[in-house]
Amino acid sequence: LGLVDLASTDEGKAMIMQGLHLCDDNAQDSLGWDSTFWVNTALSYMAMGNYPYPSSYILNGNGILPAFPVRVACDFLAEDYTADAQKWLSAIADFAGVYYNSSGGLACNELSAPVNEESEIVDELWGYQYCSEIFQLFGQVAGETDMFWDAPWNATEQSEACFESVGSHPYPANHVTRMWGTEEEWANSGVSNIVWSQGEYDPWKGGGVVKNLTDSLLAVVIPESAHHLDLFFSNEGDTEAVKNARLFEMGEVRKWIDAKKSK
Repeated sequence: LGLVDLASTDEGKAMIMQGLHLCDDNAQDSLGWDSTFWVNTALSYMAMGNYPYPSSYILNGNGILPAFPVRVACDFLAEDYTADAQKWLSAIADFAGVYYNSSGGLACNELSAPVNEESEIVDELWGYQYCSEIFQLFGQVAGETDMFWDAPWNATEQSEACFESVGSHPYPANHVTRMWGTEEEWANSGVSNIVWSQGEYDPWKGGGVVKNLTDSLLAVVIPESAHHLDLFFSNEGDTEAVKNARLFEMGEVRKWIDAKKSK
């Protein structure tokens, strides 16, 4: 990992501090991983908010991300910085700044600071909900050439982290599978009248249903869409794809209502 390796020396730490425009009070001992998680958080939220028009949703009303923010951010990394680590670091700062510095007013970056107070509250509430109600599998496996690192999901460690955070353990690990189920289990469950929608760019799509399972357990994947864009109010920037997805979803709901009324 570039940032982690670079932070293994004092010279590298100084380069990171300068290149990422960090405030002086950032922890030095964990600088490599702290800066890695900082960038990863920006990418994660921009991916969820990768909408076709500017939106304040991901920033919880305090700031606006541009249309397709991941594309905007990736433009800063379009050049080959192999021979110039300092320019690479500055480009990474600009990449993450699309999320952290949407106002353009930050003098320096604080790795431990939330993007804003509103999002800090939301993250706290989400953390409690995750630990108390919707304990989910979160993990990743590194590929040979990608930028991600091995972080397999460990139910025991996550459970203990929840206990330290909110004072209670979540459901047992085997409940996670029972609660969410597999596609085969859903198809044979006898359940009906569900439409699962997934945005093409939404990171959560990887854990969602992306194909029809039965005649009444349906899925729609919305091109150039991100986190539940189809549930937003209409916007002049809506694509035809999201408009069509809403029509499809409402059409299915109308069928369910009509079928119930006819009984």
